This record gives sequence, structure tokens and C-alpha cells, in this order.
Amino acid sequence: MLWRKQGRFEIGKRRVDIKSIKVKDETGKIRRLRVCSVWSNFSKFSRIPAVGYLFKDEKGYIGVFLVGKNDSYIKIGKNFLVSQNLIVPLNGIGKTNLKKLLKGYNIDLIEIEDNIYGIEK
Repeated sequence: MLWRKQGRFEIGKRRVDIKSIKVKDETGKIRRLRVCSVWSNFSKFSRIPAVGYLFKDEKGYIGVFLVGKNDSYIKIGKNFLVSQNLIVPLNGIGKTNLKKLLKGYNIDLIEIEDNIYGIEK
């Protein structure tokens, strides 16, 4: 698999547009939240989706790295979060987006505390 080094971490080269993610809120309930790229007006959503890449940490666990298009911020939910980037587990994105990211790669899926991560074979 082709990885590019980014500090202490590695990011995959294949990218996919992501319009929604699943995250746990403060009560522990899993919610599907809308994700988009924003530049200046953080109160409104844009039609431009966020971009997701495969992400490998120092331990070898693989997740999804979310960033905005063209060096923008990402907005998650109406009042949830505005950030430059975000890392979510593999079960945090939809199945079709996950299949596009993992296509052709030899990755084992493991479950750690209700989150699914990958490990490269």
C-alpha cells in the first residue's frame, strides 16, 4: 500500500468524498452527522463535501483522516464541531465510502471498544 509520511503518522494516497459520519455524542448515543468543507461562514453548511484518506498511527492501526477540500475547515453537525481535520474509526463512515478506500488493499479489520480499525497484513 502506498503511504506518505506526515509527521509521526502515515496517510494513504487514495481519497474519497464524505458527506456524513457516525460519532458518539456526550450521552454515548451514535448519531449520523453531516460533514462539509467551509471557509469563512461557519454558521452555514456548504455543498462541498469533506475528503477522507486512510490514516495509520504509530501502532499500525488504520482509521480515516478527514480534511476539508482546498485547505478549508470541516464542519460536523449543526453545532457539533468546526476543525481543520478529524480522525474517525473505519465504522465512522458509510459502507460505500469504506469499500472505495479499502479496494485492492490487504487489510484485516479488528474491533476495539465498539470501534472498527484496520491492520495491514
